[in-house]
Amino acid sequence: MRQMKTGLAVLASLLLGACAMLPGKKQQTIFDKEPDVRVRIAFTLDDMQATLHGPYLLVAGEKEVPLNADAVVAFTADGTNVRAAVGGESVTADLVVLEPLTPEANTTIPGVPYGVGWWWENTEDRIYEGTLYFRVNDAGHLDTVVHLPMEEYLRGVVPREIGSSSPLEALKAQAVAARSETFDALVSRKYAGPNYDICADVDCQVYGGIASRSAATDQAIRETRGLAMFHDGEPIAAYYASNCGGYSENIENVWPERSGPAEQWSGNPDYEGIGVDLTREENMIAWIEVPSPSYCNPETVPELPEWTHKHHRWEKRVTNEELAGFLAAKGHDIGAVTAIVPGQRGVSGRLIDVTFVGEKGDATITGELNIRRVFDPPLKSAAFIVSTEGPAAKPAAFVFRGAGWGHGVGMCQTGAIGRALKGQTFDTILKHYYRGVEIEPGYPLDDDDHDGDHDNEQEGEHQ
Repeated sequence: MRQMKTGLAVLASLLLGACAMLPGKKQQTIFDKEPDVRVRIAFTLDDMQATLHGPYLLVAGEKEVPLNADAVVAFTADGTNVRAAVGGESVTADLVVLEPLTPEANTTIPGVPYGVGWWWENTEDRIYEGTLYFRVNDAGHLDTVVHLPMEEYLRGVVPREIGSSSPLEALKAQAVAARSETFDALVSRKYAGPNYDICADVDCQVYGGIASRSAATDQAIRETRGLAMFHDGEPIAAYYASNCGGYSENIENVWPERSGPAEQWSGNPDYEGIGVDLTREENMIAWIEVPSPSYCNPETVPELPEWTHKHHRWEKRVTNEELAGFLAAKGHDIGAVTAIVPGQRGVSGRLIDVTFVGEKGDATITGELNIRRVFDPPLKSAAFIVSTEGPAAKPAAFVFRGAGWGHGVGMCQTGAIGRALKGQTFDTILKHYYRGVEIEPGYPLDDDDHDGDHDNEQEGEHQ
């Protein structure tokens, strides 16, 4: 039995004991019903506009204003209040709510920022279901949060995270991973702010509204309804990345502050039977130059989508002048770089630290993401080796050859696609990338919800 303290209505459904069972299957429910999720979708804008598709009720303090379909509402940060204007009239309150009056109603908001603080930062017109809450945050901008049920939320996550054209079993694996990550976020409050549970960007997991959802991703979510991964009775943080490069990474080598060594986040080869010690430099060089079989390798699985082919192995050339400039911009003015000395590597070959030797001093960079972010734009991963061009004493350029895209912890999304293409089921895929987990409902399900068949493993090609 686990006690959980919260004053938030969204978590009022947390259980302190066991709930209903599926026939013949233990059910580790942590919610007494499907939970709602509060997603912060924007926080840097002073003005927003919403075009309604269906009837809504605008609530501002004591005022309630019914709105018809096709109404356009302009929201503006006005000191510590929000001003909402529609049809020449306006209302002002510290909290303004836009509530749909029918299940089909949705709202288009143009110019929603995404990738805020990352090199791909941009804006996009997005369509949202659910109830929208507008407040002014401490920075004086509009905090916009959408409230919606868990399964509806996932309909805006899965296609953004793995694409709609992936095989069904890969989509189902992604749905369970995303649901697990959300359950963990609701319980741990790791992403939470005063009025939201999770953000809509890569700092949490990407939620892009309903425009990109598809019949295939909706099917994957429906067929895995409620299912999440548990380890020792707790929902796991189901980290995932685009391409592991052939070997996933131990969590403590990427995020030591999040966990020590942990079974559920331990790195392992993407292809069963491959054994190589990538912490050794000579092995890492051979691994990059002659890749081993891997489900995220298009040479192993030629059916992998075209967009995945450029990530398993990659190359980037950086001149000495560019590299010195990158380092100086990060506060390391070491002059021309004379050498790059790899330090400790994790089990996937990702660097834990690296030293840049310069004419005016040295700079040691620690941390997988910090190493990647030395460069502009950042490197795809920290699993790389380096060669030089020009004089050894002062190279003209450095050539980085690497493996994978992303941190490498947890599920390799490209590998999941490759495994699904080779006939593996979603539970088999997940139990490869997250060791020692059980796949169970996080809230009570009806008896006919996927009939408890989520734990029936089917052997894939190389089990």
